[in-house]
Amino acid sequence: MANKSVFVRHAAMLCFSVSIWPAVAYADQDNESEGENLGPVVVSATRTETPASELTQSVTVVTRDELEKQSRISRNVGAILGKTVPGFSPSTEALTDFGQTLRGRNFLTLIDGVPQSTPLRDGRRSLNTIDSGAIEQIEVVRGGTAVYGFGATGGLINMISRRPEDGAFNGRAEVGVKFSTTEVDDSEELHGSIQASGRRDAFDYLVNATYVQRNGFFDADGDRIPADPFGVQGGLADTDEYNILAKLGYEPEGKDQRLGVTINRFEIQQDSDFAGIGVGNPALRIKTPATRGGINVAKPGTENSLVNLDYSNGSIMGSSVKAQLYYGDLTTRFSKFPGFSQVEINSEKRGARLTIDTPVTIGQMSFNAVWGLDYLNDKTKQPALDGPDTTPRLDQDAYAGFLQLEVPVGDRLMLRGGARYEDISVDVDDVVNDNAIFVRGGTLDFDELLLNGSAILFVTDSIELFGGASQGFSLADLGRSIASTLATNVSVLQSEVQTVDNYELGVRVMRPSWDASLAGFLSESDNGTTFNQALVIVKQPERIHGLELSANATPWARTKFGGSFAWLDGEVDLNGDGDYEEDLPTTRIPPVKISGYADYSPRENIVTRLQGLYSGERNPVSTQFGNGEVDSYVIFDFYASVTTRFGIFDLGVQNLLNKDYFPVLSQAGALPFGYSTGPGRTVSLTYGIRW
Repeated sequence: MANKSVFVRHAAMLCFSVSIWPAVAYADQDNESEGENLGPVVVSATRTETPASELTQSVTVVTRDELEKQSRISRNVGAILGKTVPGFSPSTEALTDFGQTLRGRNFLTLIDGVPQSTPLRDGRRSLNTIDSGAIEQIEVVRGGTAVYGFGATGGLINMISRRPEDGAFNGRAEVGVKFSTTEVDDSEELHGSIQASGRRDAFDYLVNATYVQRNGFFDADGDRIPADPFGVQGGLADTDEYNILAKLGYEPEGKDQRLGVTINRFEIQQDSDFAGIGVGNPALRIKTPATRGGINVAKPGTENSLVNLDYSNGSIMGSSVKAQLYYGDLTTRFSKFPGFSQVEINSEKRGARLTIDTPVTIGQMSFNAVWGLDYLNDKTKQPALDGPDTTPRLDQDAYAGFLQLEVPVGDRLMLRGGARYEDISVDVDDVVNDNAIFVRGGTLDFDELLLNGSAILFVTDSIELFGGASQGFSLADLGRSIASTLATNVSVLQSEVQTVDNYELGVRVMRPSWDASLAGFLSESDNGTTFNQALVIVKQPERIHGLELSANATPWARTKFGGSFAWLDGEVDLNGDGDYEEDLPTTRIPPVKISGYADYSPRENIVTRLQGLYSGERNPVSTQFGNGEVDSYVIFDFYASVTTRFGIFDLGVQNLLNKDYFPVLSQAGALPFGYSTGPGRTVSLTYGIRW
């Protein structure tokens, strides 16, 4: 576990340095305006609604406007974030988000603050638990945060569900088709959605429903891509998907309070005639072929149910109060691999959050204290559908209290800092694990005090320096650790937890016609989590550092340009002697990523975009899984939209130049049965109406 005194010393030095060292920078980005001032954007992932221009932590906001553009190219949330968020790994082009990290570490995924990640037994499907058409905006906190806790060592991704529109009734509907230009007949993807929302007196409502039917995926050569492009981790080809979102809110006029309920149901299920296991040769760059057949006992996919009740009151005894109760039930079913059982992961969550924002005045000093409590019960299991269970049932009760202070110092400096205390208890059942060892269960207890401190200096009206230090805490896949252990008692896993120390410095410049940001970050952990070549979890000290740069400009009316650059490096200490002998694998550390876009609107009713993504080379010196040599590739996409009195017509083209490439995950994993190419050129046509 990282030394607390070292963290405090580093944090103090960093918060002091941010006010005296303007040459080092840090980033913040708004993907809605991409060139406009960040001020109007409000972020709620920090527990209180904060203007993006006042954040002391690096946050990316992917707005509804940006989501609509990107969804015409790919509805996969992991693919959208890979193209819009610096420090986030490129798309896996699959259902899984295994190998996608945020600044080299795992992230906590939320829908309206409800956890979607399954850290007790990580299924890596959290980004595909809601359709992109049901999302209003995505807030990505880059870097560890103790504000939400319960696993956010690399940051958090909060997907905010669609919000009701003003007016008594607003209707939206759209239909669309997508197909591969290299194999039109078997590649059709159809989607349709309808939404009704409005506000009447004190009530508001929203109903959103989406259905997607996909057929095969094909690469640039016209060859069918395996239904599971990365082994049995999950694919999008030959799937049926639906999402139903319903919301009802009550907000009495003249009173600063609100009561709301949200229900969301998402399901994606794969039924493919090409679910056989083909064999390629990564060393010779021979791709894994799609083969007919299948041995699944049940159809693989994901089912997710969510119920969320939230209440807010702007004035209770002088404080602003937000309360939340939630329930979630997530099942992730994997395909069967020959010689092994077909398994699924089920995580049933119940939780509550209380956030109180209290203004405080002591003498001549006024500041805000944000404090509250969190509770999470998580029952996780991994049953085998056609064999014995080798992973125990896990029942977690987690409690946390936190206090954050926001202290203005004059008109130019804002200090933020606080602490979060987590107390976690996990009941573990007895099990005979993968090694045929009887492991006696028991109760594992963990507690940790997590500290954070940050500052923002408003140098001018358009230049801001900011930086900070924070700690994250994670149980890091206890279920898998128990399934692969050689021990006979779970008590030996008491030390399996991971604490991460995160440091960051940055600057952002916001001018009327352009903005730019630069970020530098470092994270360290004494108990980092990776996989060896046998895909067994190993725990070793590690450190990660990197740089992120983004810029946007509106040189003249109706035209915008922008792009981002992200570079990361990570090392692992194999022997715990302070000498970092190896690189972290590419399943943790993505290659250099450069993105760019150009928007042009020749008329008010026409919008066009050309965007590109460059993923660089990486050849890590590593003995861990994910150490395959990665070649670079460049992908271009195109989007166009025309609004007429008859409706809205959208065109999306993914992989415009029909580039033949292997996604980063396929190259890094270098698995003969999971060495798949990415999709070739695909075209989507969408027609929508509003009333």
